Amino acid sequence: MPASVHKAALVLDLFSVERPDWGPTEVADELGIAKSTAHALLGELTGVGLTERLPCGRYRLGWRTLELARTKLATSGYREAVTPTARRLASHFGETVHITALERGRVLYVASERPPDGVAAPAGPVAAQLTPPGTVLLAERASGADGELGRTRRRGYAVGAQRALEGVDCAAAPIRTSDGPATAALALCAPRNRFQARRDEYTRAIAGAGERIARSVRR
Repeated sequence: MPASVHKAALVLDLFSVERPDWGPTEVADELGIAKSTAHALLGELTGVGLTERLPCGRYRLGWRTLELARTKLATSGYREAVTPTARRLASHFGETVHITALERGRVLYVASERPPDGVAAPAGPVAAQLTPPGTVLLAERASGADGELGRTRRRGYAVGAQRALEGVDCAAAPIRTSDGPATAALALCAPRNRFQARRDEYTRAIAGAGERIARSVRR
């Protein structure tokens, strides 16, 4: 990857819900690059719509990122195969169902079906090892048969705490929309007391949903 492209990607990674805007000096300090380089990168990203400059001189993500996200969702197979399943599960159980994806060792919460009393998604990407959907997606790539990831791969699902949110448990299963390791997962998440009361039921439902999606895509 060209160095300029890599640096531009690092700049984009800085933007989050918790910190939606950055100044050039802050970007330079955070990434350990010259302020002039930060200025140039932000200018180039703004020129193609990936960031935009605010009147105060700070920068935030541009609308082009939303267009790219919509294109990804529309062409990934999730819309037809996954979203209706997530909606049905959320309606049936009254709990939140997330569609998640693995990206550079982090879980992205791509879309959520959240009933009125359902839990929210984490505000930003979460380290994969901290959450059940991340565990099942890491297991898809595990080389050995031993250890927890190997057992998770053989089971086809993961259950446990969503450690990015206090008091939330989840059951997750991989979404296989093509050959090769899954890059996305379906997760049903609920407050711990409600989840533990129906843990087995939620686990069976999410594992079965993952299998049904895989079969429907491969027809």
